[in-house]
Amino acid sequence: MRVDRVARERDAASRDGARTIGLCARSLKRIVRARASEGVIERGGPSEPTATTQPWFDRFLKLPSDGSEIWEAKWGMKVIIQVMVLWFCAFCVIGNAVFPYAAGVLGFDTSSFTQRGLATYSLCLDFTQMLMTWFVLRQSLRPFRPFGVNWFPVRWFEDRKYLRDVAVACVAFPFVVWLHGLSTTLLEHIGLIAFDETVTAAWEQSMKSNDIISKAFYMLLASFAAPVWEELIFRGFFFASLTAFTGAARAMLISSTLFACAHFSLEQFLPLTFLGCLMCVVFVRTRNLLAPVLVHSAWNAWVLAGDFLPPLDVVLRAVFAAAP
Repeated sequence: MRVDRVARERDAASRDGARTIGLCARSLKRIVRARASEGVIERGGPSEPTATTQPWFDRFLKLPSDGSEIWEAKWGMKVIIQVMVLWFCAFCVIGNAVFPYAAGVLGFDTSSFTQRGLATYSLCLDFTQMLMTWFVLRQSLRPFRPFGVNWFPVRWFEDRKYLRDVAVACVAFPFVVWLHGLSTTLLEHIGLIAFDETVTAAWEQSMKSNDIISKAFYMLLASFAAPVWEELIFRGFFFASLTAFTGAARAMLISSTLFACAHFSLEQFLPLTFLGCLMCVVFVRTRNLLAPVLVHSAWNAWVLAGDFLPPLDVVLRAVFAAAP
């Protein structure tokens, strides 16, 4: 009797095990069918959303479809804030204290500079700020080396498709100009700014003058020095670092807003914020820091061209006058 009871218990246990295995198998089949209907395939690896399930903005930015980040920051938000505060303090001190003091020590009076003197002074200041930006990043991020292939990438010839994105971004320049006009009109209407036509910036005076040397210095400043160090800090470091914590969209808005604020111009805040977002998009799509540098350089050249070249109506009158 005892042997029969043990045998019956063993058979019951076997039936319960078989029933449990069957339930698990049916549940697994339902899960597989549900995942397949969502367009996700699992074969020996983690799930990966297809192009149809990935958000359109991520597809446009060419973000990885498995949800991973382009930039994996080895440093935290504390380091990001420290670097940006240190850079901003150095930026203000060099421009407002170091260079004026050095000019005074050398016997120069910045208030009495000629147009060529102002152009030389501005060019030297921008190159110094470029070196300062490189030094701050180099010293602050030294403990985290090596960075990885996606950090501060400059690729000239590996893939020239980035030139297409640069060209498309340049098409948006007239819209940026329109934003500047809209912003200026609104600020004047509410009384926050008031323009005096007799007051112009030093670079505007130089570009409207006949001094070729000062024009060339400002063109070099605008097309090389400023784009390099501004893109290095704002897109290469700040934006790329933020994407690891906030995602690409929020990182674009935050870094572009700070980029616009760093120019200390209320009427340029809106257009420069849009321009900053545009350069972030180009950077993400191309994975090449050279692309936003070229867009930035083209924008500065676009702005200077309005004062470097004669007005369009003057050119047209000269063309029609020369026509037979």
